[in-house]
Amino acid sequence: MSDAPAHQVFVLLPPIDPNAASLPEPLCAIQVCLEGEISRQAVMNALGRGERNEGDLIPWLVSQQYQDEDFAALSGARVVRIATHPDYASMGYGSRALEQLRSFYQGQFYSMQEDGGIRSTLADNDEHGLQRISDRELEAADLHRDLVDVRDPATLPALFLRLAEKKPTRLHWLGVSYGLTPGLHKFWKRAGYVPVYMRQTSNELTGEYTCVMLNELPSADLAVRAKEHWLDAFARDFHHRFATLLSYSFKDFTVMLAMAILDAAKAGRTAESLAIESGAEYSRADLMRDFNGYDLKRLESYANHMLDYHVVLDLLPTISTRYFDSRFGSSVNLSGVQACILLGLGLQRKSVDEVEKELNLPSRQILALFTKILRKFSNRFRELETKAIESEFDAERSAADAMVVDGASRTGAKRSLTDEAAWDPTAKSLEEDLAEAGREVTDEFKLKQREMIDAMDLSEYAIAGDGKDWEAAESQIKKAALSGGKAAQSVVSVKNQASSKKSKLERSVAKDLVKAEEAHSQKSKKSKTSKKTGKF
Repeated sequence: MSDAPAHQVFVLLPPIDPNAASLPEPLCAIQVCLEGEISRQAVMNALGRGERNEGDLIPWLVSQQYQDEDFAALSGARVVRIATHPDYASMGYGSRALEQLRSFYQGQFYSMQEDGGIRSTLADNDEHGLQRISDRELEAADLHRDLVDVRDPATLPALFLRLAEKKPTRLHWLGVSYGLTPGLHKFWKRAGYVPVYMRQTSNELTGEYTCVMLNELPSADLAVRAKEHWLDAFARDFHHRFATLLSYSFKDFTVMLAMAILDAAKAGRTAESLAIESGAEYSRADLMRDFNGYDLKRLESYANHMLDYHVVLDLLPTISTRYFDSRFGSSVNLSGVQACILLGLGLQRKSVDEVEKELNLPSRQILALFTKILRKFSNRFRELETKAIESEFDAERSAADAMVVDGASRTGAKRSLTDEAAWDPTAKSLEEDLAEAGREVTDEFKLKQREMIDAMDLSEYAIAGDGKDWEAAESQIKKAALSGGKAAQSVVSVKNQASSKKSKLERSVAKDLVKAEEAHSQKSKKSKTSKKTGKF
């Protein structure tokens, strides 16, 4: 520690007894290293040469990975080690120590009334009773004349200082670099740290992957101003890159660990950024770009238990990528187990047997949950198709309504497409429609019957006779009634000249004569025509 002035040690102690003669037992200790405040020109020169200088681990690493020249100019502290007393492990003292460390670097412990204020540089010139010797005094020093003895304990500086007695160095961030394990990642995630870097190759000795996580500190009042929402930009980029690399370098990660890392990256996003991302929800244009008609049919058939899951495995990478990029928003909600299954099968491209071992679930249950997952996406895709068709229909209807002027279109009077009553097919009941159709058929039949009757010659059926004939018939009936010898006769006979055989013969002869005259006239016309044209 004497050779590394940028390193500091913070110790979490229990309540101290002022009358105690021994040192208190430490609960947790944290070693930090101050990093950052590198000039922009130095960063640009190093990035231009493709090199990374020694020291300042996190600033150089982040600048190289994100090709960012501004992050190295910020000041920060990297947690080198954190250790908890074995007797007090898993009791929350490590998390409490990190909270106190964050509060210290924010200046919440130091009293502003003791001196001019809080410094914002990495230099720490507090001597606390120690006198620094100048170069001139070192040259004049002589070991033969120096008095070497044990100093008075009362003149020695204190071994521990309260945080309120030490001037804090204001920082922009706190960070940590550690070998990834599920337990350590859970600890730093719970402390509010966001992953920004994951090494794609494991350590040769430990087999662990190096992970770098950052925690942003309020820095609006510092001389060096940071970009707005700089950690949000890093977290968004890391989330996308890590999700893509899950099928490559990080395929060996367990499903639960990979899901925890993605959740930690998403937790570092701001509410405004998440709202903007959820606003760009998955649309029908995206659906048509990612899938074709055959893909959607296969997906729907599998959701209806008509196909085996191997038929739709090729659709999983695209579906899972869109889901974990938050493209579906609240339209598709998956439980924690369903999200893990989709991540393992879709992003990491593992088999069902591998996911079964990691989640400790039977394969039948995993396949059942997998079917429910794809059914949710299939229903969402169908909704997008339905809304697109409805919008197209509404556009066509609006265009047709625009052509209607004063209730009639330019091509003639038509029913308005917006008039629901005019297009109602059930304005009349079925019985009314049948009765109306029956009346139309009956009226048409009567009209044809009347035309047939009018075309017939009914003269032969006409009642003939004049007044004298009817008077003679009437007198005949009266005589029959007065005689009384026989039953009264009610049937009389009146001679009809038109219905006699003679009249019928005359009418037929007349018709024959008419036909003969018509035939003779037609022959005479033909003969005259042939003479004029010279044809014989």
